[in-house]
Amino acid sequence: MRRAEDIRHLQSLGAAAVQLGTPFVATEECDAHPEFKRVLAEAGDDEVVEFTSVAGLPARAVRTPWLDRYLKAEPRLQAAVHEKSRCTLSFDCLAQCGLRDGLPGWGQFCIDQRLAAALRGDVAKGLFFRGAGALPFGSEIATVRQLLERLLTFGVAPGTPSELPSSKGAGAIAATASS
Repeated sequence: MRRAEDIRHLQSLGAAAVQLGTPFVATEECDAHPEFKRVLAEAGDDEVVEFTSVAGLPARAVRTPWLDRYLKAEPRLQAAVHEKSRCTLSFDCLAQCGLRDGLPGWGQFCIDQRLAAALRGDVAKGLFFRGAGALPFGSEIATVRQLLERLLTFGVAPGTPSELPSSKGAGAIAATASS
């Protein structure tokens, strides 16, 4: 989701709503570490990879030194999967965990450690989940207001800098949605 046209297209297919995550992280108001925001905003499609998370779900994240090492070691880790008597860090943060529960095909890493590293802005050790495709302002960090204006204003090309005329704003989607 990068612009109003993307939302309208999904609504025309029957969607009642859309879900956005990454674009809101790449805003000035988000309290994430500046490196966290930078990694998400600057990642190109070739830097985002898909894999299976420790929760057994499809995941998409930015390639980092840690993720590259993990993906390289994953076949060896999967071959050694076994149930552990308890969480290695005593966190038990997930009801079902591929690492703790020894679930084949599920991720074999401690998600808590990787997310904590990302939260600290540690690019070498962190796991930075990210949606697909370019963000509404490319690699620019914008404000939430600018993001919402972009998502509610028709006719703005993807990657356009954040200087939007605020006169269009929220009324633009309401006016065109009824037509």
